[in-house]
Amino acid sequence: MNKMNKDKIKTIVFIAVVIGLPLWAYLSGMDKHFTRVKIKHFVESYETLAPLVYIIGMTLLPIVGVPRLILTAVGGALFQLLWGTVYAMIGSTTAGVLGYYLAYYSTADYFEATTANKQNKLVSMLDFTKRNNFWLIFLARICPITHYEAINYICGTSKIPFKSFFWSTFFGIIPGTFVYVMMGDAIMEISDKHGILNLITDMTVGGKFGELIVDKDVKMLMWVMILLAIFLAGTLAGFYYIIKGEKKETAVKTAGTVVNT
Repeated sequence: MNKMNKDKIKTIVFIAVVIGLPLWAYLSGMDKHFTRVKIKHFVESYETLAPLVYIIGMTLLPIVGVPRLILTAVGGALFQLLWGTVYAMIGSTTAGVLGYYLAYYSTADYFEATTANKQNKLVSMLDFTKRNNFWLIFLARICPITHYEAINYICGTSKIPFKSFFWSTFFGIIPGTFVYVMMGDAIMEISDKHGILNLITDMTVGGKFGELIVDKDVKMLMWVMILLAIFLAGTLAGFYYIIKGEKKETAVKTAGTVVNT
């Protein structure tokens, strides 16, 4: 079997695993064991080893489809703001490295071989990503609507330089991790007092907004939502600025080529 076929098989297996594991967890009902409360109880049962178990969970559980938001929120509920942020950052960084190298060693060679000397929108987009890799990854990590694992896989597949990937990931996850940990602590408190759905109902159609907004945890949750909105607006503006700059640079180069010819 030649190298191209081996790389193709590795790519197919990787895609099957990435899609199949979360699907299997959902269809088998395993996802019901990955609730915030159950994960919290499982981690804290290890007592002194809880931080290590939590970091391992942050690294591996997203592979089977556990939302990173839930895991980060558990960190806030278990370890409070400071250490919850530290442990969540370590877990998110190791998860990023794991996802990057899984894709790098499974799909990168095959993708590179099949896209060599080709010109299409996908290849052009990846070339654009490589040229602006640090800031694009940095902004994507802050943006609250991007998929964390997908970024890891795309970066590994497209052979984004690891050093750039690592540092843009490390610095990019700081704002979101801090906010999600803070939100996690607030959510757990609110769940115990009111229940999240009951809270939303009471504050909207229940007419208890003024009564509930004085609760310190409700206030914190409101501030978190405001911060996430700011993150979204800021990152979208950043993406727009980078794309606009790229188009301007391309136009200048094209004009220069026309003049020279």
